Amino acid sequence: MTKNAEKNARAMLSRLSTEQLIKEFDMTEAIPISLELSMVRGWIMDELKKRNPEAFDKWLDLDYPDNESLKKLYLNA
Repeated sequence: MTKNAEKNARAMLSRLSTEQLIKEFDMTEAIPISLELSMVRGWIMDELKKRNPEAFDKWLDLDYPDNESLKKLYLNA
C-alpha cells in the first residue's frame, strides 16, 4: 500500500462520525484476517483514540476488549 493510499484512507475515516467509525470496525469482524485488514483496523483504532483517548485506553484495559464494550464506552460517553 502506498503512503498516498494510506493518507486517503485515514482522511476518509476522519470524516466519519464516531458511530459510523465503530460500525466500520464492527464490520471488519466478518472479514478473514489479512495484513490489509489489520492495517485498516489499526487506522480505525488510531482515529478512535484521537477522538477520545480516555475511552480508548479504558477499552484496551478490559480483560476482553470486545466491540460491544467499545460501543458502550464511545457512544455512552
